[in-house]
Amino acid sequence: MADDLLIDGSFKIVGVKRRRVHEPVADQIRQAIFRGLIAPGHKLPPEREMAEQFQTSRVALREALRALEKEGLITIKRGAGGGAFVADFDNALNALAESLNTVVKLGSAKSANLTEMRSILEPEITRLATSRATPEDLLAIEAIVIAQEKELEGGELSRKLDMDFHRCVAEAAHNPVMNIVVNAVNQSIRDSILRSKRTQEMRTRVVQYHRDIFEAVRSGDADLAKRVMSSHVVDVQCHLETSDHE
Repeated sequence: MADDLLIDGSFKIVGVKRRRVHEPVADQIRQAIFRGLIAPGHKLPPEREMAEQFQTSRVALREALRALEKEGLITIKRGAGGGAFVADFDNALNALAESLNTVVKLGSAKSANLTEMRSILEPEITRLATSRATPEDLLAIEAIVIAQEKELEGGELSRKLDMDFHRCVAEAAHNPVMNIVVNAVNQSIRDSILRSKRTQEMRTRVVQYHRDIFEAVRSGDADLAKRVMSSHVVDVQCHLETSDHE
């Protein structure tokens, strides 16, 4: 059998000489994903076919796929139409968030550590957003702020909209690396936010902060946007610390 083989004509693979060794298999698929040779959403061939092409056992192949799934690089779907698929941004983000959550649950990091990271990243991301936000970005952020203001009038404030606001601001900075990190951190702190008891006063402050941040970003006032976001993150952390002691 030839040394160089193809999976769906997408990228070359090299047969694994030692059976039941999954690392070389995982590494070849990993590198193909990183090099853009197989795109997000691409379905990998069936296990039997890949095992034959990699010249390894199906057991080793499954171990390789499980390792890649744990890394967030692929998703494995069961049932009809299932199989191994190259992951997209959301899957990679969830994998990173789960890793952070594990660190937090093991006691190696506290919500205060995550907020400290937010206080470093989010103000800078907001500053970048003032010069990089597109008209579509501004419309998306404004729509969330308006929705929150309407909710507040009815005495409610969706936690989802709160998370969506920070996600949209991060996306408006158009730095995918910072975007992934800050969203993963925000997802990891989500449990603490959901457990916290928010008074009407706290809800009002959150919405006002979001409105002020949006207006600063829209006006292009980078320094103001950065300061307001910094104050907002600190205010939320003070609230979480108070809730934890109640």
